[in-house]
Amino acid sequence: MRKKALIAQNLSLFEQLETLRADVAVKEKRIKELEREIGELKAVKTEEKAQPTLPLKRLEEKVVSNSRLKPDFEYASEVIGKLVLDSASKSNALTTGGNADNRELVNLLLGKTEVAKAEILSVVSEEGELADKKYKIDNIAAEALDYFGRILAQLN
Repeated sequence: MRKKALIAQNLSLFEQLETLRADVAVKEKRIKELEREIGELKAVKTEEKAQPTLPLKRLEEKVVSNSRLKPDFEYASEVIGKLVLDSASKSNALTTGGNADNRELVNLLLGKTEVAKAEILSVVSEEGELADKKYKIDNIAAEALDYFGRILAQLN
């Protein structure tokens, strides 16, 4: 080859080299930017795993607020609890020592308890004032407790 051709080829190669070096520098800068962005996204992702997302947080708050009983349901559940405990204690009194002779009386106690629970539920389910509902619930409970007493009186 001739000297001029070699010089021209050498200059062309140097220009290509410089162009490629500039491209590499731009690409390296872009790689560093993307690595920084990836690091930030990983940090955000880790933070999101540690804290519930906003929709989940709202749902949790809604569930907690709805989990509180209304006053009439709360009162009814207290009365039902007392009836069940009284019924259970009287059933135990009827069956002390494994005595199965009073099976019918125990069934009457348990049946009246279930009927009272259903009546209380119907009172709570209907529309009305809390005071009226409490009055009706108290009457149902008093009637059931009186019935329990009459059952135990049959033993004497």
